[in-house]
Amino acid sequence: MLTAGLISTVIGTLLPGPGAIYLGQNLRFKAPVRLGDKVEAEVTVTELDAAKNRASFATRCSVGDTVVLDGDALIMVPSKE
Repeated sequence: MLTAGLISTVIGTLLPGPGAIYLGQNLRFKAPVRLGDKVEAEVTVTELDAAKNRASFATRCSVGDTVVLDGDALIMVPSKE
C-alpha cells in the first residue's frame, strides 16, 4: 500500500494537483516491492470530461522494468473559476 501512496502523491501534488478529489481507484498488485527498491510512479491522463470536471488516469508503479502495481483512478478536478 505504500507503493499506492506514490500515485496519490502524484495526483494530489502534480497531476491535476491541489484541489483534486479522489472519486475512485482500482489497484492490481503485480509483484513485491522490497526494502531498498527504487519505485517509479507513472500517472497518465486517459479521458477528460469537462462537463463533469472529471479526469480518468492510468496508473502504474515499476521497479526497474518490472511493473509492481497497475490500475486506474477517477478524479474530480478543480474548476478554473
